[in-house]
Amino acid sequence: MPAEGKKTSLTPNVRLACVEINRFRRLGAVEVKIDPETTILVGANNSGKTSILLALRKFLADSPAFGAFDLSVDQWSKLRKLGEAWEALDEPPSLGEAGVQVWDQYLQDLLGAMPTLDLWFNVQPGAYHIVCPFLPSLQWAGGPVGIRLRLEPASSIDDLQKLAWRYREARQLIRTLDAAARPWPTDLLDYWLRFPGDLSHVVLYRLDPAKGPLSANPPGKPQALSTHAMPIERVHLAPLIKVNFIAAQRGLGSEEADARPGSDPHRVGLFSNQMLQYARRHLNSSTPGAGHHPELVLAVANAQGALDEKIRTALEPSIKDVRKLGYPGLHDPQEIHFRTRIQTADLLDHSTAVQYRLDGQPNEFLPEHAIGLGYQNLQSLSYQLVSFRETRLAPEKGAPAAVHLVLIEEPEAHLHVQVQRIFPKRALELITPKETTDVHLSSQILLSTHSSHMAHAGSFNRLRYVRRVQAITPGEMPSAEVINLADAFGTDTDTRTFAERYFQVQHTDLLFADAAIFVEGTAERMLVPFFIERDYQELNSRYLSFLGVGGSHAHRLKPLVERLGIPTLVITDIDPVSEAKSEKGKTIWVATAISDSAALLSGNDTLTQWHPQLTDFSGYAQLAQDKKVWTSPKGSRVLFAWQVPVPADGPWPSSFEDSFILSNLDWFKSKNDAKGALGRAAREAKEHSDPKVLNENLHKMLRGSFNKGDFAATLFEHLSLGEPLTCPSYIADALAWLEAELTPAPTGEQP
Repeated sequence: MPAEGKKTSLTPNVRLACVEINRFRRLGAVEVKIDPETTILVGANNSGKTSILLALRKFLADSPAFGAFDLSVDQWSKLRKLGEAWEALDEPPSLGEAGVQVWDQYLQDLLGAMPTLDLWFNVQPGAYHIVCPFLPSLQWAGGPVGIRLRLEPASSIDDLQKLAWRYREARQLIRTLDAAARPWPTDLLDYWLRFPGDLSHVVLYRLDPAKGPLSANPPGKPQALSTHAMPIERVHLAPLIKVNFIAAQRGLGSEEADARPGSDPHRVGLFSNQMLQYARRHLNSSTPGAGHHPELVLAVANAQGALDEKIRTALEPSIKDVRKLGYPGLHDPQEIHFRTRIQTADLLDHSTAVQYRLDGQPNEFLPEHAIGLGYQNLQSLSYQLVSFRETRLAPEKGAPAAVHLVLIEEPEAHLHVQVQRIFPKRALELITPKETTDVHLSSQILLSTHSSHMAHAGSFNRLRYVRRVQAITPGEMPSAEVINLADAFGTDTDTRTFAERYFQVQHTDLLFADAAIFVEGTAERMLVPFFIERDYQELNSRYLSFLGVGGSHAHRLKPLVERLGIPTLVITDIDPVSEAKSEKGKTIWVATAISDSAALLSGNDTLTQWHPQLTDFSGYAQLAQDKKVWTSPKGSRVLFAWQVPVPADGPWPSSFEDSFILSNLDWFKSKNDAKGALGRAAREAKEHSDPKVLNENLHKMLRGSFNKGDFAATLFEHLSLGEPLTCPSYIADALAWLEAELTPAPTGEQP
C-alpha cells in the first residue's frame, strides 16, 4: 500500500513527444519535437506554422476531411500521371494475371503521394492497456510508441479500380468538347475539388520504435511502411489522445449588443455565449458527477435571486480558473454576476445574462457588451480552455484520453500585450485536471504565434522555428523545415542565458522576420531604416528585424543565426585599438584613430571571433565584398559591414558618425548656424582642411562628451525634410547585398 498522503496514479504518464508530417501542403517532411507542457511555433509569415496545426487537426478529427490543396504540391505531377493512365481505360478494369502487378503499382504510387502523420509517444510500462493495439511486439517494457495515420483514397486494388473508373467516366465529356472550353475535370486534382469525399478516409498503422525519431540512433527520415502492414481500427486512438483546436479568427466579442426585438444579444464568441455553452454541456448532465447539479432544477420554485445564486455557486470553480488569466492591475470590473431569464422553455435553453459590477457601486451593473473588447476576448478564450478540460473529463464519455493536446492558432489576435507574456503558462493551467486522481493524465499545448512577448516569456526549450526553404532547382517546390531551438546553443549555457535574457528585455521580432540586421548604436538604429525606406524599395517591402547588439556581443548569437538560416547583415564598428601602457606599467589596448594601420588591431569581438577573423588590420580595408560573407555549413549567409576609407584613398573612419560626416563633408561645411551636436560636427568639418587631421579630430570628438543621440535625431530630422544626405558606402553596399539575397532568382516555370 502506498504511504498515506502520497499521490498515486491509476496509470503512468503517456506524453506526446514528437510528430512527423509528410506531404501535407508545403510540409514535405518535417519533424516537430513536442514539449512535455507547451510548444510554441514561431517563424515568418507563410512559413508553415498554420499547416502544422491544420495537419494535426485534420488527421485527428473524429471525421477527417481533406481537400485537394492539402496534398503536397510536389506530388501533383505524380497524381496527374495516374489520372492520365486511368483515363486511357477502354472498359471497366479487371484483374487478369498481368494486371495485378500494374494495379498494385498504381496503388503504391497513389498511397506514396498521400499525406501522413506520425505520432510518437513516450509511454510508461503501466500504460500497456492504452497502447497495446499499437505495439509491434509483445516484448515491450515501456518506451516510445509510434502510430502512422495515412490518408487513403483507396486502400485496396478493388477500391482503386472503382476510383479510377469514376474518374475516367467524369473525364469522358472532355473528348466531345473543344479543349478551349476547359470543361471539368481537367485532371485528378480538379476532380477531387468537386468530390472531396475520396479524401476523407484515414487509416492507422503501427510503427517500429527502433526506426523512429525517439530511438538511440534516429534514422533522419520517416520510416518506410511495409506493403503488408495491417491497419488498426481508429477506435483504439480515442483512449490515447484527444485534440481540441482554437482558430485565430474566432469572431470574439462585439462592441454593442443587437437591440432589435427578438434578437439574441449573445453573439458567437461573447463570454456569455461561452458561459452558456459550458453550462449546457456540464450543468445539464443526466449522469451524476462533478458537473451534475440537480439543485438548479429545484431552485426554479424559489425566488429568481436564489436561482441566480445557485448558478453562481455551480460555475464558481470554473470562474476561479478563468480569473488566473486576468489582466495585471485590473480593478474594474471586479466581479461577475448572473441573472437568469426564466421562460416556459427548458431551464437552460436560453442565454444567461452576464453582467459586471463596477468598483464602488454594489448595486450598479453593466451589460457584457459595455465592457472592453479585450476583456471579453480574454474571458471567452479562457472559458473555451476550461470547457475543453471539462469535456475531456466528462464521465459519460468514459475514461479520459491519456493525452490532451490543445492546438491554439495565434492567440495574440485576441489578447492585449499585458496578457500575452503569461498566456502560455496560464492556458496550460486551465486545461490541466485539478483532481489528484487525474495526475496520470497529460495535458499539452501546441500554439503558433507572431508575438515576441509570447515567444520569449520563457525558455528557448519550447520554441520551434518553422523556416521557409526556397526552391533551388527549376521545378522544385518551396518547402518548410522545423528547427528545434532547444538545442541551438548546445552546452553553452552562458550564451544561451544571454540570448534568452536579451530577447525577453528587447522583445525582438527576429523569430518572425524575413531577414535580420544587427546594428551597433543609436544612430544606425534610427537612420538605417530611413535609408532602406528611401533607397531600397524591394528591401523595404520585407519584414526586417533590427537588433541593437554591439560588436562585443553579436557573435554570441551566432548559433541562433545559423539555425534560423535567414539572410543576416551585421553592421558594426571596426574599433581600432593600439597597444599602450597604463600608469602602473601594464599593457593595455586603447581606442585609436586609424592612421598607421600596421600598428593597430581590431577590438571588435564579432569581427575577430566570428568573421572575417583577420590578424592584419589593413586587410579590413582591402577585403572584397564576397569575402565579407560568412556561410554556415547549412548554407546560412551573413554579411559583415564595417567602416572603409572615405573616399577609397582618403581617411579611414572608425564609427558610423565620422563615416557619415566624411561621406557628406560639403553638407556639414554648409551648416553655419547649426546648434548642438550637429554644430560641433560642422565646426570640425570647416576647421580642418587636411583629411588626416580631420579624421583624428573627429575620432577625439566622438569619444568625448559628444551627444550621439542628439546627433542622430537631428540628422533624421534633416533627412525627413528631404536633405540629399548620402548613406555611408559600407552600409549602402551591405543593404544592396541584403536586397539581392531576398530577391528570389527565377527557377523556371512552376507546374
